[in-house]
Amino acid sequence: MDDAKLKLNSPRLLAVPLQDADRLLEAGDGDCALLYLHLVKNGGVLDPDRAAAELRLSVHAVEALALRLERMGLLDRGERPAAPAREIPEYQAADVVRRSRSDPAFRDLVKEAQAALGRVLSSTDLKKLFGIYDDLALPADVIMLLIHHCREEHDERYGAGRNLGFAAIEKEAYSWFDREIVTYEQAEAWLEELARRKSLTGQVQQALGLRGRDLTATERRYIYSWLELGFGPEPLALAAERTVENTGGLKWRYMDSIVRSWHSKGLHTVEQIEQGDRRPERTDRRQIAAASPDAKELERMKRLREKLHEQH
Repeated sequence: MDDAKLKLNSPRLLAVPLQDADRLLEAGDGDCALLYLHLVKNGGVLDPDRAAAELRLSVHAVEALALRLERMGLLDRGERPAAPAREIPEYQAADVVRRSRSDPAFRDLVKEAQAALGRVLSSTDLKKLFGIYDDLALPADVIMLLIHHCREEHDERYGAGRNLGFAAIEKEAYSWFDREIVTYEQAEAWLEELARRKSLTGQVQQALGLRGRDLTATERRYIYSWLELGFGPEPLALAAERTVENTGGLKWRYMDSIVRSWHSKGLHTVEQIEQGDRRPERTDRRQIAAASPDAKELERMKRLREKLHEQH
């Protein structure tokens, strides 16, 4: 066998910590390894339905694999795998100081960051800021927008005046880098999209009757995914209504199945749904069930299958 041919032909890399790879290899569980890679690829967020579709497994099997990863210490209760080994290189303080003296753009960036954060940057903060500027190669004006965005999000969540750690800025910088937001115009467009998404999310929250509290991370992910599919507050309110009618409560996974069913049929407005996804009248169901004992049994079995499907 020609060893020169044994190469991975991948244009993009997926970072996996060596200790995680060792645990997966030691476990010898291929499905667990596949789910782990799926999670890392998708930002560490576990969506059982999406994972099941991509890995060609049942949702029940995905949840069982997730439990194994949790026991292996590779998945926490927040449904995120251990963070990939992505860190800004360790810069020397002298290098940062030298660059701040010779690079006016970085010098101005330091001043802007200190003004936005309301404090003098520590040596550690300066190294992280320099890493974002030098290692990720994000332009200074893009980083300025990023920092102000993080400041606004932090103030909205925790109140003005609370200390914003630089770790949150570093995390957001990696997010922008992964999305290939590398110009001022791209950054402005992304912030406009985030504002639009936030506004629509609030409208959906009101339409679903979820008032007086913040959405959970899982609820927010579901709503974001539905917005990306092209649904607005009104059809989502209709999906919630049908979910409550059929399950007795707002079951997010069940509602997601309704929304994705509509999407597969090209139904995205209330008018389209009412015309293209009509439900049989209750009187018709009673007439069918009363037709014969066999029909009653078939209807009972149908309801039982639906119930078992929801549980799994």
